[in-house]
Amino acid sequence: MTTLSRSLSAVALTGAAALLLAACSSEAAAPPSDRDFGTPKVGTIAEGILDGVTLTYAGPGGIFQEGQDEAIWQPFAAASGATMQMDAFDSGKLKAMVDSGNVSWDIVDTSQVDTARGCGTLYEKIDPSQIDTSELPEGTITDECMIPNVMYGFVIAYNTEVFGDNPPTSAADFFDTKQFPGKRTVPQTTYVDPQNLEFPLLADGVDLAALRPEHIDQAIEKYQSLGDDMIAWTTGAQAQQQLESGEAVMGYVWSGRGYGAAEAGAPIAPVWDEWLVAIDSTAIPKGAKDPEASHAAINYFLGAEQQAGMTELNSMSPVNVNAEPQVDETLAEWLASTRFETGHVPNFEFWVENYDAMAAAWSKWVTGA
Repeated sequence: MTTLSRSLSAVALTGAAALLLAACSSEAAAPPSDRDFGTPKVGTIAEGILDGVTLTYAGPGGIFQEGQDEAIWQPFAAASGATMQMDAFDSGKLKAMVDSGNVSWDIVDTSQVDTARGCGTLYEKIDPSQIDTSELPEGTITDECMIPNVMYGFVIAYNTEVFGDNPPTSAADFFDTKQFPGKRTVPQTTYVDPQNLEFPLLADGVDLAALRPEHIDQAIEKYQSLGDDMIAWTTGAQAQQQLESGEAVMGYVWSGRGYGAAEAGAPIAPVWDEWLVAIDSTAIPKGAKDPEASHAAINYFLGAEQQAGMTELNSMSPVNVNAEPQVDETLAEWLASTRFETGHVPNFEFWVENYDAMAAAWSKWVTGA
């Protein structure tokens, strides 16, 4: 499940009817062989080419997925003739589908680590000839089974009333409780994102391009060095509440939750001098019934107009470099896409290779085992 999805409520389904529709879609006849999608151009779809086709998108739920459905998937359905259904993504459910050979999802939103670890087994490899990626930021395709979905950041959010004259500007400042006194909130989620561990390593001056297994324990020890100045968040909503209430004067949080606190009126600002890039993966489940249609839908999803509309509805940063969402000053201050060049892209090759060690060490720390 994606990072953001764990902080938002699941999409409400329509009970047995929705399940029946999903089941029926998995038993549909083979797609016609005479369709001509033409050379893909980002954000476009041949009119009516998917008449009679039903596609299901499994995403993170909440306002995130609602915004995508309204701004992207329903316009795609109107243009292509397809019927678009929404479902809530769950990695265990996906594995069960793939193992049984009965895959009812056509496109999913998940994490970069998930697609990298499951590429070729849980996810189909993307055919680059079927998707126009020319308007994506360089370096955002991190494995053969993913296309960027949305961008956000792991950032320092700080209280401007406390640090207005001397704001933090770096990861090192976050851990400097003498110069910047007060409670910090840090992630202690049940799952672990590479960004959670790279941030304290960044504060220690570690070269993130040359990570070694021993850096996993070093990162956790850095958090522990905060002592009584550290409090934890286990959900994005909790992190936002801690910032809004003033319980924490600083936090290492998802940019969307920092924005939520600022939008609610709290004196919270982001630090963009050092931050970790986060990008969800758009992927096609292994054994999806109509991969060609899935590719066409993803190609439409990436359009500048579609991405801008999504941002205006759900506040997530677009992944098309030409997207120009019309947003207010507060949201503009928190959009990661306009600061991509200053962000650190995690060393996914290392974290995928060392995933089990990372997950075990993280779980031991957050559970106190």
